[in-house]
Amino acid sequence: MLKLQACIRGARLITFDVTGTLLNFSRNPVVLYMEEAEKRGFKTDLKLLSNNFKQSWIEQNERFPCFGARHQMHWTEWWTKLVIKTFEGTELDEISLLCIAEALIEKFKSPLCWNLENGSVELLDFLRDKKKAIGVITNFDPRVYTILDNLSMLSRFDFVINSYDVKFCKPERQIFDSALLKCSGLKPWEAVHIGDSFHFDYKPPKLAGWEAILVNQDDSMKNIPRFNSIQNLKLFIEECFK
Repeated sequence: MLKLQACIRGARLITFDVTGTLLNFSRNPVVLYMEEAEKRGFKTDLKLLSNNFKQSWIEQNERFPCFGARHQMHWTEWWTKLVIKTFEGTELDEISLLCIAEALIEKFKSPLCWNLENGSVELLDFLRDKKKAIGVITNFDPRVYTILDNLSMLSRFDFVINSYDVKFCKPERQIFDSALLKCSGLKPWEAVHIGDSFHFDYKPPKLAGWEAILVNQDDSMKNIPRFNSIQNLKLFIEECFK
C-alpha cells in the first residue's frame, strides 16, 4: 500500500466511475419499468422483464455502442429501443411502450432513483482541498450531468466525460486518453481512476499507464488495490496525507 499512497499523493488527476461507485440505484430499475406499465393498466412479470432487460442491454451495447453515438443515433432512441425490447412477450401496445420509454428516460434523471454512496461527498471535498483535479469517466448518456447536478455533485468535478459525447466507451483506451487532455501537460502516471469493475475501471487505465483502484465487495480479487466501500477508500486517502 505504500506505493499506492505515494501515487495518491503525487496524482494531479483523480477520476471516478459513477454507477456502482459514487452512485447506486435506489431501487431495482426493472421494478420501475413494471410500475410504469402498471400505471397504464398492464401487469408484467419481473423475471421476464429482468431477463429481457439483461439480454437487450448486451445486444444494444454490441450493436450500437456509446448509446448509439457511433451510428448517428440519438441516445433517447437507444433507450427507447431497449425499453421496447424489455417488454417483449407482454401485452403492451406500441403507443403505451413509447409513452413508458419517454417516462422512464425522464424518471431516471430524478435524484429519487439514486443513492449517493456514503463518504462520496466528503472524499471529493477532501481531494479538492488537496488541489487535485477531479473528473468523471462514465459509460453513460448526457443525463449524467443532470443527475449529478440534482444530487449537488456536478460542481465538485472539473469535468465529466460520458461515452455518448466522446463516442468512446470503457474499456477503450481513448476515453481515458480524452481525460488526460483536460489537464495541461498531464502524464498517464499522474492520473488515478477509481471504479467498481475490473474489466471497465481497473484493467483499461492500467494498460494506459494510469494507477487504478477498485471499490467493490469482490473478495476474490487479490493483489489489486481494492476497497469494499467509498467510505473505506476515503479513510485510506485521508491517511495518505497525514
